[in-house]
Amino acid sequence: MKAIAIALGLLVALASPEVRACGGLFCNPPPSPTDPPPVAQTGENVLFAVDPVVDGASNMEAHIQIFYTGPADRFSWVVPVDGFPTLDVGSDRVFAVLDAGTRPRFTFTLHDEGVCKDDRSTFGVGSSGSAKKNDSGSAQAGDPADDGVTVAFRGSVGPFDAAVIKANDPAALKAWLTDNRYFVSEKADKLIDAYVLEGKSFVALKLLSGKDVKEIQPIVLRFSGPGPCVPLRLTAIAATDDLKVNLWVLSRARVVPSNYLEMKLNEARIDWFQQGRNYEALLKEAADDAGGNAFAAEYVGPSSMLQPMLLPAGGYPLDTLRKAPSPPEAVAEVIRIRLPFDDTLLGILERHIPLPQSLKDRGVQPRVFYAQFRSFWPTISQGYPRLDAAALAKEIDAAIVQPLVRAEALFGRYPKLTRLATFISPSEMNVDPVFVENPTLPDIPTERHADGYRACGARAYNRCEAPIRIELPDGKRVWFKAPAEGGWCDAPSVGYDRDAVDQTPALAIAWQRDQSGDGVVRMDNSSKIASGIDDQNDSVIPGCSCTIGSRSSTGMAPFGAALAVAAFVLVRRRRRR
Repeated sequence: MKAIAIALGLLVALASPEVRACGGLFCNPPPSPTDPPPVAQTGENVLFAVDPVVDGASNMEAHIQIFYTGPADRFSWVVPVDGFPTLDVGSDRVFAVLDAGTRPRFTFTLHDEGVCKDDRSTFGVGSSGSAKKNDSGSAQAGDPADDGVTVAFRGSVGPFDAAVIKANDPAALKAWLTDNRYFVSEKADKLIDAYVLEGKSFVALKLLSGKDVKEIQPIVLRFSGPGPCVPLRLTAIAATDDLKVNLWVLSRARVVPSNYLEMKLNEARIDWFQQGRNYEALLKEAADDAGGNAFAAEYVGPSSMLQPMLLPAGGYPLDTLRKAPSPPEAVAEVIRIRLPFDDTLLGILERHIPLPQSLKDRGVQPRVFYAQFRSFWPTISQGYPRLDAAALAKEIDAAIVQPLVRAEALFGRYPKLTRLATFISPSEMNVDPVFVENPTLPDIPTERHADGYRACGARAYNRCEAPIRIELPDGKRVWFKAPAEGGWCDAPSVGYDRDAVDQTPALAIAWQRDQSGDGVVRMDNSSKIASGIDDQNDSVIPGCSCTIGSRSSTGMAPFGAALAVAAFVLVRRRRRR
């Protein structure tokens, strides 16, 4: 099946400040032929918006976030894609909103059950003390071929010198890349052959002269193809082990991986007492349990909830900024309308309202300079460059405001948002994951809640000594002993024994999904998890084994469990006598 290949250039600096970094498929050459590629790609963030498939293809939009550290003239990024895409710039704020709005949240409420010896007001712990339950450069196709390479577009797109190219001969494509100062490594050489034979086009990016790396923005590709795909074969060139991949898809219905597994994590392994602080480690372990080719669905639901977060009410009006008579008035207006003070904005401000070298020499940072601009102005105003406020407003509109306006419209156009995530290492990147819609599967909320019950019984324990039972979202129950030093009173997240639970697999179930139904279960660790929970519970209350089932059917009801604890304590005391 012909897949859409979209890869990220998420670029991270290595230890040396002199390191050359790169992204996508190609980069600048390492210091010597024996050195590895000078990049540690540690994560990928992609947003797809997918129209319904008609005649085997659909219109799509891909937002790809690029991180890079290194000299501006060393930046280069190349990615294969179907067709001849049009290019645009996006906003890092879109990914910030996506991550904050769809990241799984684990809340926990602790209740007293029965009557504690030191009975007083209810003590609860949750995520915050307590928790409720509950101006673009569009590609123009048709430019003439260049030595066997079709250059469909060449021009500026935001901060980038961009090109869209295609060739039938891999050698011709590699020659074009080399001539245009894109380094082709040995691994990249082989991948070029494969992607050219698959009929891919390539998007190539470098920074325009005068642009700084802090002005790098997400790239937006609009094209037609069969469906979204992330080409992890390509990512393997310069990725670190356990690369984090976050994928968001805007569509009509829930999206599932069709050639990777979809996994459900073992909820008993979640550290509920600390609001799921071990979740990322569990996700990584579960992906390994699934063989490396699996995604977890972290959120499925309405996209509309994020739409208002992209732009403030009323947007970012720039009329006053366009007419600002001086730098102090312009900076004050930027602050007043609350433009996001990110690297993109800082780069624009430094170009139009520069930070004087004398202040740089004193160690003044750009953020401090603009935040306190009026206090600096009396000492720097003499001979300060003339401000073109209209040009400043125009650049802010093109680089910041319009990408957010377009993104807001995008979120309003598609009713469903799916977030999928995984960790994967280069050795596991042997298949490019492809994704399809499955309208029959349910939504998945971001919040996962568990209740804890401090089983005091009939004054059998005080709060510092009572065992605690956690009732998980899936109905399982797990018991924990109080720490020997009575840590439940001061820090209920510290000191409990969970050894038997933590011996169970991180992966609960893995499905091979399809376009309808649940799909086929490929891995099921339910029995191992149930056995481990039984061992955990028996270590706290021998003979309990009350792990599986709903709160009203299988296992002890809450008050019955408290009575059982009290009875167990009384029997133990009598035996001692």
